Amino acid sequence: MNFFPLIFSLLFLLILTSVICIDKPCTKKNCQLPHCQCAISNKNPTSFNNTDIPQLVLLTFVGNLNKHTFEPVRSILNPIFRNPNQCPISSTFFVNDNFTDYCLVQRLFDNHNEIAMTTSSNKCPLMNCYDENNWNRWGENNWKREIRQQRINLIEKSSIHRSHIKGFRVPHLQIDDNRHFEPIRNLHFHYDSSMLFKSSKYIWPFTLDYSFNQIDCINCNESSKTIETLWQFPLHEWAYPNTTTTCRTFSDFTCLPEDELHTVDLLYDFIKYNFDRHSSLTLGRRSPFVIELDLFWLSEHRDQRLEALIRFIDYILNSDDHRYVYFVSIEQALEWLKYPRNLTELEDFWAFSCSEITYEYDIDCADTKPTDEEKTKQLTSTNTTEQYIDLQAERLFRSDIVLYSVWTFILLILTVLFYDKYFVNK
Repeated sequence: MNFFPLIFSLLFLLILTSVICIDKPCTKKNCQLPHCQCAISNKNPTSFNNTDIPQLVLLTFVGNLNKHTFEPVRSILNPIFRNPNQCPISSTFFVNDNFTDYCLVQRLFDNHNEIAMTTSSNKCPLMNCYDENNWNRWGENNWKREIRQQRINLIEKSSIHRSHIKGFRVPHLQIDDNRHFEPIRNLHFHYDSSMLFKSSKYIWPFTLDYSFNQIDCINCNESSKTIETLWQFPLHEWAYPNTTTTCRTFSDFTCLPEDELHTVDLLYDFIKYNFDRHSSLTLGRRSPFVIELDLFWLSEHRDQRLEALIRFIDYILNSDDHRYVYFVSIEQALEWLKYPRNLTELEDFWAFSCSEITYEYDIDCADTKPTDEEKTKQLTSTNTTEQYIDLQAERLFRSDIVLYSVWTFILLILTVLFYDKYFVNK
């Protein structure tokens, strides 16, 4: 019996199936929540009206976390600042290993803040960053080693269970051929927050299941590679009123007027203007407003920049006109994106809820390390809340592999029948 026609037919069908799947456009039919979200700009992706959804403000911290940089954090996360559901505001910390006090990391986590991570060394992964000439460009092994090591640091030194480490941001927003995607996917991260988009296009968080238009992404690489189940929480440039100049982040003041003093009032107006653009019902349509805050930068400029930020937080949370605004972590925002709720349902929304614990940031960290017994208890313990929030496993077959396998099996049967009828015994 000659199997060559059969083998040839199978190879042809497999190649045809693969070609059909390449660059498949993202639509509501093949990309549905909570598993998948298409990249959408300047448009509310939910089924609710713009006025019925919350404006999410995501405070994210990067840099060295230690006693020298912690004082501004305490001021920002003061428990007097509470969301409309009366829960204290929360934030996300992208932690590296440089001069990091892991006791403070654990303290932040215990106070319902999210602990995410960047690379261990926090060095620039590209050559000649910041006009320096002594950097070496990272290879794939460097990315894997840096990411894996910092994850181990957080688990062992902060006693945080690995299932709670869900987010990643590349150091200094320097994306290099998307080499970080593979390691964080293999380690079961839920999201990345590294892409920086132009201020004219407010891209909502999306999954990387399908390729997207990167023309408005400033630091993206030209790559059509897709990563299933991985969300992207984009950052956006900051704009200053009545100018065309933009800044990469809030700590980048290149777009601020050079002929004016950078007073608290000017900085407050700067934050408020960019917030208003995100929450605009015609432009940003209440797209999540991600604020990247450098810990060292905040600690060195407390008088003006920190005061302006705290004034903004205080104004928003105490203004009757902004009862739709929630300051939450990226982890909390992700759960809302997967399971959208309108404003009337948010007071009972489990992802935004809080416990009865006393939020305490003033207690000094002890010098003693947890015992082996305490570590074991922490690493092996689970509770119903964690199991409910950790929904990464909900997408076991989201790649459509079952569909393609069944389709291939049917074609194989038809090919065998066709071959048996027309070629055998001829």
